[in-house]
Amino acid sequence: MSGNSSSTAAKSVDSTKIVMAEDNLPPPSFAESEFQHIRYRQIDRVNPSMLKYSSTPSRYPNLSNDWEFAGWGNTYYVELEDHKAEYSEQRSAHLGSLLGAFRATSISGNDLVASVLYSVGPCIVQAGQYAPISMLLVSLLMYPVKQLMTEVITALPFNGGTYSVMLNTTSKWIAAIAACFSILDYLATCGVSASTASAYLAEQVNLPSGFSPFLLALVIIIFFSLICLLGIRESSSVSLTIFILHLITMAVLIIASLIQWGRSGNAVLVANWQAPTPNGVNPVHAIFNGFCIGLLGVTGIEAAENYIQDLKPGTFPKVMTSMYCFLCIMNAPTVFLVTVLVPISVVQENAASSILMLAEYATPGQEWLRMWVMVDAVIVLCAGVLTGMIGAIGLVTRLASDRIVSSFFLKQNRFTGSNHYTIFTFLALNVILCCIVQGDATSLSGVFAVAFLGVLSMYALSNVMMKYKRGRLPRLVEVNLSTAIFCLLMLIVALVSNIVINPLIAAYFIIYFAVVVVVMMVMFKSGLLLKTLYWLSDRIGTIHPLVGVSRKTGSWLVQKIKALRKQPTLVFVKTDEPHILNKAILYVQANEESSHIKFVHIYDRLESIPQQLETNHRLLDEVYPKIQLDLIFIQGDFDPATVDAISKQMNIPKSFMFIGCPGSKFKYSLGDFEGIRIIML
Repeated sequence: MSGNSSSTAAKSVDSTKIVMAEDNLPPPSFAESEFQHIRYRQIDRVNPSMLKYSSTPSRYPNLSNDWEFAGWGNTYYVELEDHKAEYSEQRSAHLGSLLGAFRATSISGNDLVASVLYSVGPCIVQAGQYAPISMLLVSLLMYPVKQLMTEVITALPFNGGTYSVMLNTTSKWIAAIAACFSILDYLATCGVSASTASAYLAEQVNLPSGFSPFLLALVIIIFFSLICLLGIRESSSVSLTIFILHLITMAVLIIASLIQWGRSGNAVLVANWQAPTPNGVNPVHAIFNGFCIGLLGVTGIEAAENYIQDLKPGTFPKVMTSMYCFLCIMNAPTVFLVTVLVPISVVQENAASSILMLAEYATPGQEWLRMWVMVDAVIVLCAGVLTGMIGAIGLVTRLASDRIVSSFFLKQNRFTGSNHYTIFTFLALNVILCCIVQGDATSLSGVFAVAFLGVLSMYALSNVMMKYKRGRLPRLVEVNLSTAIFCLLMLIVALVSNIVINPLIAAYFIIYFAVVVVVMMVMFKSGLLLKTLYWLSDRIGTIHPLVGVSRKTGSWLVQKIKALRKQPTLVFVKTDEPHILNKAILYVQANEESSHIKFVHIYDRLESIPQQLETNHRLLDEVYPKIQLDLIFIQGDFDPATVDAISKQMNIPKSFMFIGCPGSKFKYSLGDFEGIRIIML
């Protein structure tokens, strides 16, 4: 601002004071004063290549810090290419491929109904004759848990489970922690399913000499890793076939058990009931221990959230209700029938194959049902191995797309299209975990229980956070805050109790969890790591013989930092309020490595554009010298088609496009926007 302009402004202010004093006029409004302040402090931008001025000393006195300045932002109007017809065609094709309630239930339900194969034995080992009560309590707890999960997912219908929910309700690093629980859940799913399948097979088939169930479990994991390397994915038709087969098997097993109960009477039940409790604990303690480990029997109930965008509208609540019904029909009744027909001592010796023992005692002197159950168990559990691997691959791919982990995991095999680096990494983690516990299904079940309870706890926590930070979101189901907090506390207690029951399992889990978290956070915070290395290179430059090394290293690091920060982000804005715009900038600074933010305002008429939007944008562009702030005006409607066109035309993934929280009058589902992120209330 020149001196004449300054004096003119001062005279203007003085004259305003005189007129106000003489005419006794009220002072200018806050908006009028703010506008005048902003207008007069804009700097001369005749030379747009000039860096944004900052008097702050550089933390790199020996190396240049010019790379920190992102350049001036621009304001321009953009006309979108014709996109309605193409989007409608894509949308119609997508809607035609969506899953109905029964097929969707079969995909996630396979894991749920298979969980009875490996949860009954450990539950009876901990609770003894009181195991049916423990399983009944699990069923009672899962009703409000099912409700709060339904509320969360219907409000935020994005694939990715707890990661996507946390991403839209908290910060990105907290979402990354939630993803770590999911990765370990997938990891333990593969290990438990493979080891349990090998235990069921070893009970019925004589394995070759020297070929232990542990080696068989490793072979199963390696085999299905090769299946994934070939690019084979889950099929809803195959899942539906396996699901129906298992339901028929369990129905036949339950009917046969009831018939045998009628024939043999209550002698075994009475003997089991009179047996001492496991480990000499009192009945309440035994029931509680069985309840904690019995939560393994509901694994799979969290699976449907991972493909919510592939379900027909309104299907998800039906899927959750169906899975809860299967849970109630199978788990507690099956445990009760085991205590009716099978001596507890036999179950304790064969905990990994307890359902096979039930089949044997339900048809004494016959092999047909035992063989049938064995074949069904191997098929269903092997399907669980494949499900865990595909879930992990999908989640890691999503994390790499969101730049939480390295883009290295996005590389695909040129022949099969599979993410081979992700598959090899997951296979290595699986093999190491199985080797640590020597394929022991009980130990793997303990790790699985902790990981699974961590995932459920994340859902309960996300429900509480959503009520606090995204209360305006429309949802199909709503539970009370007190219910959500109660479920969260119960799940945390169960998680801690599983660790107390077997502290060695806690060591396995903590080691794996810590390794995954550290690796993920190093990748996520790679920008901070590069800047730290740049600062160290600057320090090295103070040593005269190493000046050349310092400059070359610094130049290489600057290239890496710029490459990391070049991904632009986009924020849809409706208002010109500076604190709202500033909040969006602060979110991007805290969660993304980006030096370029595009504010996009979609308008109907020119007269509807907020008057101060351009002025406030220029001010904020000056306030943040390390970020280039562009302001883009687009005429149209804010709908999925427009967002899709903007994403394609500006080459910005939807996962880097942000909005404020929509209200109850918003006529679209958030899932229709395919990954757009909510960053403020």
